Amino acid sequence: MFMLISTIVSLAMVYALFHFSQKRQKSNDRKFDTLVLLRELLQLSRKHRAATHYALTCKLSTESVQRVNTLYQSMMTTSNTLIQRGPFDGRPMYRIYQLKLKAMHNDWQTRSLVRNQFIHGKTIRHNMLLMDELMITWLTESEQADLVDDYHAEWLQVLDCMETLTKLRMCIPDMDKQDEFLRAKFYADQIHRHLNRLSLICPLSLGSPTGSRALQTLTDIHDNEQRIITATAMYELTSDISTIIAQVYDQILSRMTETLYLPLPEISLRLADDHQGVHGSV
Repeated sequence: MFMLISTIVSLAMVYALFHFSQKRQKSNDRKFDTLVLLRELLQLSRKHRAATHYALTCKLSTESVQRVNTLYQSMMTTSNTLIQRGPFDGRPMYRIYQLKLKAMHNDWQTRSLVRNQFIHGKTIRHNMLLMDELMITWLTESEQADLVDDYHAEWLQVLDCMETLTKLRMCIPDMDKQDEFLRAKFYADQIHRHLNRLSLICPLSLGSPTGSRALQTLTDIHDNEQRIITATAMYELTSDISTIIAQVYDQILSRMTETLYLPLPEISLRLADDHQGVHGSV
């Protein structure tokens, strides 16, 4: 009888452990898939901003409008998948996010450059905040207290750099004015400091030719008393910096997901492979 009871208890424990393992596996699968979809939407939003910026500044043609519409359709398809597959308690947030994506696209042809940059920037930050919330939840549920602190500290550095870059972009259209030029110099110096801090997180991104060129250009802007760069070149610079920020945050996410579950799939974060990508910013 004792042996029978011991066997039953042992089997019950094995079943409970198996059930818990299966439940955690499904939870990890869902969180990982949700993060991958949010990551894809972030990249599509960046491309949408680059494409609309190109169309508004260079060539508002049937081809450029079609490209924007194609990106928008991809965003809607991916966001619908996100709503369907995401965690049940997160679906209301993802529906709200989809509304933000629709608002980002609607009437873009009638916007000023600054307004277009501002609306895209808000939507992209919304996406990154959703990814941040998901990662914090995942890390907390996994009882990885040390990782939560490390991740949060790195996330704040990324967020600060992103916010400062947005402020620099707002200066670009009016840099001929002395006040805006001085503001641009100030934000260029601030971004340089932020990027140096990010280099401690992801040395490869800042040590690349793009990273080195961006840092040097920011230094030149800050050190010169006269404007030495055109608006087009400034937008190219902000696009490069945005790519660097995206690469750093992607490295942070991938490092965390690899510790918790699996590394994120490879994705190209550059926009310059598109023919108009260099005119956009992220």
